[in-house]
Amino acid sequence: MREAGKQEPAHSELYLVEEKETYQTNFVGCKNRVIWCLLRREFKCKQCAKKAAVMYLETSQTYQVQVAGENFSLPIVRLSERRAIALLMVIDMGIRFGDLVGEALARHFAQSKPDIVVGSATLGVPVAIEVSRRLGIDQYVILQKSPKFHLADALVEDVRSITTAVPQRLLLDRRSIKLLQGRRVLVVDDVIATGSSMAAALRLVRRAGANIIGAGAILTEGHAWRNLLGDDARLVTSLGHIPQFDIVDGVATPDVVTEKDAWTDDLASPGKNLTQFQRRRTVIQKSAAGM
Repeated sequence: MREAGKQEPAHSELYLVEEKETYQTNFVGCKNRVIWCLLRREFKCKQCAKKAAVMYLETSQTYQVQVAGENFSLPIVRLSERRAIALLMVIDMGIRFGDLVGEALARHFAQSKPDIVVGSATLGVPVAIEVSRRLGIDQYVILQKSPKFHLADALVEDVRSITTAVPQRLLLDRRSIKLLQGRRVLVVDDVIATGSSMAAALRLVRRAGANIIGAGAILTEGHAWRNLLGDDARLVTSLGHIPQFDIVDGVATPDVVTEKDAWTDDLASPGKNLTQFQRRRTVIQKSAAGM
């Protein structure tokens, strides 16, 4: 029982756990993990589902990125005390943005003649719709992340995204297998960062018996996805690129090894990738410091 006159701590009493994407609460009746939901830009307790929107991780900084030849400003959001990303929320970008990316991706992949487009929930859904529309394809397939009742026997692959604090699963409704089997498939998403989401999508589509002709994204983020995807990295085409950011003295600074031009073909060997990236980063940082 709570002591008389003592206020129950609120959901706003949160503190950052260094190098993690989850947050801890210590208020009465809820000692569970609190998850920062990037989609809704709020904190949610995993178990009691109460909203905790007081602590907000969006910084005052933005990053200018070019997508399909046009410039856009993205908010920089902290993932931890030391790391941040430029956040693309495609569902907030408006109809014109959907037209732009749909047309650009469709134009690029049209010569490969895909039979159907596959996207991943949630933010890959509008990409799949817009690309399908411009390719003149009526049907598309969405890979789900929520275990709905009709997905009890779905094909499943594990996935860990940079914007989610806990491992997720990607699910393909078995009723959609007939739409993919033996067909030429284009897989699309909003952002490819770690590559885990795209890799899981490619595995599911192949398990359905499809022939993958390409993987399209609005943005690639950093280069970790290249090693994770391996040979499938050659399938990827994006309309732009964003780096990841180090937090230095409270300021988000692009991590040079995640910049677009930091990757070269000779870094594709896993045995020398880290060493050469570290060497390149040191040289660039020293140059920037005037050393």
